[in-house]
Amino acid sequence: MVCRKKLSPVRRKIRRTIAVVLAVLILLTVYFEIAVKEQLSDIIVRDMQTLSETAVTQAVDDLLNEQGENVKTCDIAYDNGSVAAITTDSAYINSVKTYITQRAQERIDELSRSQGIAVRLGNFSGLVFLSNFGPDIPFSVESSQTVSCEFQSAFESAGVNQTVHHITITVTVELLIYSPFRIGETVTSRSAFEIAQTVIVGTVPSYSGVIGY
Repeated sequence: MVCRKKLSPVRRKIRRTIAVVLAVLILLTVYFEIAVKEQLSDIIVRDMQTLSETAVTQAVDDLLNEQGENVKTCDIAYDNGSVAAITTDSAYINSVKTYITQRAQERIDELSRSQGIAVRLGNFSGLVFLSNFGPDIPFSVESSQTVSCEFQSAFESAGVNQTVHHITITVTVELLIYSPFRIGETVTSRSAFEIAQTVIVGTVPSYSGVIGY
């Protein structure tokens, strides 16, 4: 006859404690996957959109700081005090678009590595009153981006026989975020910047508003 040794009360208590801890850990894991994951994904998407807009702003600032007064996308020709023609410098526009596109992509990669995304510990609870409490928990975000630029031109009356010529550039970023949490969501942001302004004295001829594609 085989006799099983009866567990002592201390050992039974230890086993019950281990079972309870394991059950709590499993429940917390399920809760994190169901409730918290979506909330954290929204935070990461929002922060990555802000990061991409910051990167685009820095890219445009780099262009203006490097070229300064040399930023000139069109030439204005006068004839007897009146504007005879406005000529677009297509080659220069294409070079500026290439510069901003490459620099914005570099800035996004740079900020993703150096700044990254951080979520407050309280946000993991899923409770509103604990949001933004506690230390920051850093996340490594993997993404790929597509940057495109479009130039636009607009005329605005500035007084008697005077017109202000505005040249703006709209930068569009499509950012695909695919980790962490297998987000797989595309974030689109558009930012417009005025890069040149010219006061024109004289009659302005008929002119198309779009100067670049």
